[in-house]
Amino acid sequence: MTWRFHLQSLPDGAWIDRDVPLQSGQVSVAISAPASISGYLPAGYAHRDAVKEWGALLVAEQAGAAPVAAIVDMVKTEGQLLRVEAGGFSMYPTGMPWEDADYAGIQVDPLDVVRMIWASLQSKPGGHLGVVVDGTKSTVRLGKPEDPKLTAAKAGVAAATTAEAAAKATYNTAAANQNTAKVTLLATAGRPANGLVLWQDSAPSGDKRSMKNLWVDKNDGNKPYVWDGKKWVLSGADQATINTRLADYNNAGTAGAKAAWDARKKELSAAKSKKSAISGGEAEPFTLTWWETHDLGAVIDTLATNTPFEYRESSAWSGEDITHRIELATGLGTRRHDLRFEVGVNVRVPPPLQERDYASDVTILGAGEGRAMVRATVSGNPGRVRRAVVVQRKEIRSTAAAAVAARSEVAARTAEWVFDSLQVTDHKFAPYGSFRPGDVVYVTGDAGWKDLDTWVRILEVKSDCVTGSIDLKVEAT
Repeated sequence: MTWRFHLQSLPDGAWIDRDVPLQSGQVSVAISAPASISGYLPAGYAHRDAVKEWGALLVAEQAGAAPVAAIVDMVKTEGQLLRVEAGGFSMYPTGMPWEDADYAGIQVDPLDVVRMIWASLQSKPGGHLGVVVDGTKSTVRLGKPEDPKLTAAKAGVAAATTAEAAAKATYNTAAANQNTAKVTLLATAGRPANGLVLWQDSAPSGDKRSMKNLWVDKNDGNKPYVWDGKKWVLSGADQATINTRLADYNNAGTAGAKAAWDARKKELSAAKSKKSAISGGEAEPFTLTWWETHDLGAVIDTLATNTPFEYRESSAWSGEDITHRIELATGLGTRRHDLRFEVGVNVRVPPPLQERDYASDVTILGAGEGRAMVRATVSGNPGRVRRAVVVQRKEIRSTAAAAVAARSEVAARTAEWVFDSLQVTDHKFAPYGSFRPGDVVYVTGDAGWKDLDTWVRILEVKSDCVTGSIDLKVEAT
């Protein structure tokens, strides 16, 4: 079937040419990778100036199939022709930095991160491509939360710090009140503000015998005495006034406040010691920052590999306009019982066969360090010499998840004859446009060294728009 190409201006979306004369066109679509469109434009193409890198969108369509849309990202001359290459819109985040406020997420869905990245990029001037990202949710979470023990210890330190500060403030208030009462009491006896009030049951001696100080005799009705340079003598101050101001001085509460403050300081010290005794446990948020996140496309691809999930571009006509969507799922595609590829019928040549890797024992090493590392070992594939392998999967945080991953690795290391490519043609058994990357299709026929009777998952579909041949990248299921 004939291919047709369209050219659209970006970012305004105005149609420039609805029948682009692209020669030697090739179109590919894939799982978790951008589509691609490439070909040549003849000399004298009327809209040559509109074919701009990052300023135009190529759309390829064939009857019966969804359109493929790609942003022009390379234009160069080759003789009398203009070489044009375009990448699917999912490549847009590639090489783009994070420019919003710093993000630190705990227990965040990686698919929410993908949506957040696209929302950020498309919110910028000139960045809106009209791409809609699926609202699919996953069960995986990014960003390790803080250890509850550490959280509790931090809360204990915070509470003890608040209590210590309050006790200190109470003591300082009491001390200030007592100092005011002391100054007033000293003044009543004609002593200076920097003197001492000595409330005791015997005459002060030593350096306390100072003309600045006031001795109040506890055993003699709180009579006030002052030092005259030789001995303690009654001050002559009004006794009732002395009694009142002495009561103010003694009732300031400094002793109790000081004891309470000392107790709170001990509690704070104990809380800090308890926190220090906890090893590790700090939160490890998932972050996006302007100073270290410089390739959002790489962020998405890393998440897709590690969490894992898949994405797939999807475009569709909406009247005269075209819409773009990114599908998200842990496994895209369906098992197509209505289609088949048969060697010698719609498979042009027998696919080259190669033997899978072999292992009888697989150990998955997950999160953690040393003896604390998450680990699981699974055995299988009997009948050959024992071969053990170790696979690092640091994103795995539980033994159960590690065991699942180990079983999957064992199943993938059977040493069976497999193939990773097929050359097919448009045929009623599997018409072009009836299958997409992610679909699982039955393959049968004589491959020379092996009779094929297997299912394969399509990873990429590459079409030659001139010859009609279709090259598939596949994986055994």
